[in-house]
Amino acid sequence: MKTQPATFVLPRTLTFEACTDLHEFLTSAQGADVVLDGSGVTRLGGIAAQLLACASIIWSAAGHQFSLADPSDSLRKGLTTLALWPLPQQQGGI
Repeated sequence: MKTQPATFVLPRTLTFEACTDLHEFLTSAQGADVVLDGSGVTRLGGIAAQLLACASIIWSAAGHQFSLADPSDSLRKGLTTLALWPLPQQQGGI
């Protein structure tokens, strides 16, 4: 029986200050599939974007799903500007 993925709602302002909570969630969710709800993000900082990209790679290497559900336009545009959209795991090259 497959377990439910660990879920986390990303904060509206996903900047350096928000990385602590995101990192704590990701650390606690290691070994499980993960779904991040990005629907409410209005601002994305570079460190947070790097954290998302690195986590995507780590989850893929471990054979687990790392999903960014319902990304807001701001989140998608921010990741695109940094050449991180789609996230590495979603690009299929990992």
